[in-house]
Amino acid sequence: MVFFLICVTTLVHAYSVALLITGEVAGNAIYEMMVAGARRASQDFGFDVKIIEGGYNPARWATLLTSLAASKSYDLIVTFTEGMPKNVENTAKAFPNQKFILMDALAPVLPNVYSVAFKDEEMAYLAGYFAALVTKSRMPRANEQLKIGMIAGDVYPAMMEKMKPAYEKGARDVEPNIQVFFSVVGSWADPSKGAELAQVQYEQGVDVIFLVAGGSGMGAVRKAREMGRYVIGVDSNYIEKDPEVILACALKHADKAIYEVLSKAVRNELKFGTREVWGVREGMIGFTFDDPNYIENVPQEIRSEMLRVYEKLKEGSIQPLP
Repeated sequence: MVFFLICVTTLVHAYSVALLITGEVAGNAIYEMMVAGARRASQDFGFDVKIIEGGYNPARWATLLTSLAASKSYDLIVTFTEGMPKNVENTAKAFPNQKFILMDALAPVLPNVYSVAFKDEEMAYLAGYFAALVTKSRMPRANEQLKIGMIAGDVYPAMMEKMKPAYEKGARDVEPNIQVFFSVVGSWADPSKGAELAQVQYEQGVDVIFLVAGGSGMGAVRKAREMGRYVIGVDSNYIEKDPEVILACALKHADKAIYEVLSKAVRNELKFGTREVWGVREGMIGFTFDDPNYIENVPQEIRSEMLRVYEKLKEGSIQPLP
């Protein structure tokens, strides 16, 4: 009698995710957090993740997104920011069996797309409120002119419709007569221009600037150090880069957000065909309340007031937009 041993090999498909970065990861706080959160999720839930950097030319992004979908190599394609909703819409319609996630912007509602944005207005409101408290204070680098500033990397809908007006409202809820100066670099990676614009604002009497300018903002930090002024950071906590100058950072917990989204997607719990907006109440917008440098360098009365306002935002009793 002859026995034959038949070996059956089962190929197990590993869930695969592509992250299309609209820019470059290094030096971009949001993308660094998104990538870190995605990699942590991939380790915890056992899926593959590939990072594709699309660079700073928006004309390439649609082609890259289409190529990723056409490859049929990924269960899920994730991309980011306000430059992508139309590209996601077009590609999702062309590839209805491919699932897409858009982070930090809202896409049209389609059955194979999930999108989530952040309440940037809450983040900017906190920064404006804090800036006004600082300029009214007796802190060593503050003056009596009631002038604060904001520097943006570029002009885009969320900046002009949410962040700028919310920053101004936050400041004027503290001091109605405050003056707010606004400048645009035109690039997220030009620290020399950032320094130049900061100098102009500081020379006009501004004593604290809110930086929403990516790598360009580091030039403003350097200029604040040279001229004895302050800045407020955004997205991630980088106070330690210059604790006497960077008083606080308004935070967007992008790593936490993408971790939550991907963990649901891989478990088939994410509701495609929907979109959400997350803020303070959802734990996705924060402030550097626990940073030891913030605690050391910012007076107790300002820190207490910031905590009070944060809780008011969380309970919905403050409207961050005018």
